[in-house]
Amino acid sequence: MSAITVILIAAFGIDRVVAGLFFLLSFSAELRPLVIEDAAHRNWRASRARRLIYTLVAGYLGVVVVAGILKVHLFEMTQIAALGVPKPNPLLDTLLSGLIMAAGADRLSELVKSFGESGGKKGGGEKPIEITGKLVLEQNRSAGA
Repeated sequence: MSAITVILIAAFGIDRVVAGLFFLLSFSAELRPLVIEDAAHRNWRASRARRLIYTLVAGYLGVVVVAGILKVHLFEMTQIAALGVPKPNPLLDTLLSGLIMAAGADRLSELVKSFGESGGKKGGGEKPIEITGKLVLEQNRSAGA
């Protein structure tokens, strides 16, 4: 299996695990604003906190679980090493491999969201126009009498 295939599969797995975790955390009333984006009420602080939580969890899964425990080392797989060094440093390989997969999960998540937003709506995702107010119709009595 090529390194690109491994990155894509691992990034997709990391993204799905983090999305599942966010779904479970959304059942808590206190944590719901941090894990679910509300389109009606945009809050930049909650958005930044959500992004930070996603990055930390995805980074942990990428570095510790995928690269550390499962031993998915991208530099070892691609045989990339410094001149004169037969094997890359295992700690550096683990750290960078995990970070690459976590960053891939983040980009993959944005790609999946963009497909979900444009695929299900007609009219290019534009919101319909809503007009509120009062309409009064008066009959002109002089024209018809």
